[in-house]
Amino acid sequence: MFRALAISFIICLSASMAIAQKAGNSGYCLMRVFDVNKFAASGSGFIGSRIIITFETGDQEIVELEPYNEKTEAENLKKVILTLNKLKEKGYLLMSANSTGEQGNIVTDYVLLKQAY
Repeated sequence: MFRALAISFIICLSASMAIAQKAGNSGYCLMRVFDVNKFAASGSGFIGSRIIITFETGDQEIVELEPYNEKTEAENLKKVILTLNKLKEKGYLLMSANSTGEQGNIVTDYVLLKQAY
C-alpha cells in the first residue's frame, strides 16, 4: 500500500512540475500601433508612425510605418496584419484591442497572451 501511495505521489508531483514549467513559458505581450499623419508627427507631443512590441521578457521590437495618409493606409494595415500573424506563429493569442486618440493621431493597443506549450 505504501508503495502504491508513493508512486501516486510521484506521478502527481511530476504532473504538477510539468504544469508549473508550462506556466513559466507564458506571459503577456503588448503591441502598440501609432497611426500618425505627417502633420501631427511634426508636433512636439507625438512620435512617428510605428509599431512597438513589448514582449513578456521586456524585450522590444519596433516596426516602422509610413506617416498615415490615403496612399499609405493600405500598406500600413498590411504591416499590422503581418506583425499580428508573426506573433500568432510565435504562440501568442490576441486577448484584447482598443484604440484611443484624435484625428491625425490614433494609438491602438493589442494585448496578447503567449500560450504555454
